[in-house]
Amino acid sequence: MKVKIAISEPTEVIDPLLTDLSSFIAKSKRALIVTGAGISCSSGIPDFRSADGLYNLVKKQHPDIVLRGQELFDATLFRNEKTIQCFYTFMAELRSLISKANPTLTHEFIQSLTNKGQLLRCYTQNIDFLEEDLDIPTIQLHGTMKEVKCTLCSSNYDFTDEYEKMFRDGEAPLCPRCESIDLERTRLGKRQLAVGTLRPAIVLYNENHPNGESIGQLQVSDLKKKPDLMIVMGTSLKIPALKKFIKQAARIIHSKPGGCVVFVNRTSPTKEWEKVFDYEVLGDSDEWVKITNKKIANEKLMNQTANKLRRIAKEQQEEEEEEEEEEEKENKKPSKTKKATIITIKSSNSKHPPLKRAISKSQTTLQNFRVTKRRACTKVGKCV
Repeated sequence: MKVKIAISEPTEVIDPLLTDLSSFIAKSKRALIVTGAGISCSSGIPDFRSADGLYNLVKKQHPDIVLRGQELFDATLFRNEKTIQCFYTFMAELRSLISKANPTLTHEFIQSLTNKGQLLRCYTQNIDFLEEDLDIPTIQLHGTMKEVKCTLCSSNYDFTDEYEKMFRDGEAPLCPRCESIDLERTRLGKRQLAVGTLRPAIVLYNENHPNGESIGQLQVSDLKKKPDLMIVMGTSLKIPALKKFIKQAARIIHSKPGGCVVFVNRTSPTKEWEKVFDYEVLGDSDEWVKITNKKIANEKLMNQTANKLRRIAKEQQEEEEEEEEEEEKENKKPSKTKKATIITIKSSNSKHPPLKRAISKSQTTLQNFRVTKRRACTKVGKCV
């Protein structure tokens, strides 16, 4: 049964529930973390799915173009020269915000799981690379703003201040490798080839992930290690591939007693997640981390809570086993058969023995029904 916790509710209401949840985290040995933009908001980086805020970064330079949320991260932007310029300006402003941002309490919480040897891996949809400075084993599902890549040859380079300046002006820098090859061909008198341009090394909507296969292999490897805990934080769960992975991981975690799947976000997930998450925490992830850290630090409380939860789980298991035994006994009992009334149908002209038909007592019958006997005729038209 899912436990719902709203951080805004009175402490006396949510404290016992948060203590139980903290106990599951404290005893975990193989945890998976999945994060979204919500965990970086307190560092000054906007939530990419929020209704406002993102376009404010570029509307002064591009007042004629109105883009919102997901549109700013869609590959279809590259079909139009004006939207391309808007995209580069936006990326420059976003990179400026990221360069000033620091890891949040939630990032530090994930780091603490790493330091304790509890974390298998962190899968993040974020492109802000705030996990790198904390040495968190992270898979960047949507790429990173730390680098730029060539749109033609896929060569990667550091996202420097110089590139940021060019992006802010709506300009796409030429790829150094492509440019070098072109110059060499010109020197040799060969025909010129196309030269690629640089863009941030992030994965946009409506384009394939260049490392999709290797990420899939890592996910399979992590699931084979039988995780016992998964915490999903700061995401609205809209990406199909990630949704599939979370559901697969949840099934494995729930296959053994004591496994726990947690969702932490400002808004509730949709009904399709009703049987996936054991705990649903509504509120800011940093606020939840503050409470959780205090509880985990109290080892005595965690041990007492763990013992209590084990006892409850054992009692529930015993009740389920008793119910199953009772069902088996009920199924083994012989079923009562109803006596049937035997009706004999006789025909005065037939040489065959009378037919017998069994009718249940509960069957409805017609009484005093008048029957007219018809004569049967042969093929030649004579009646018998």
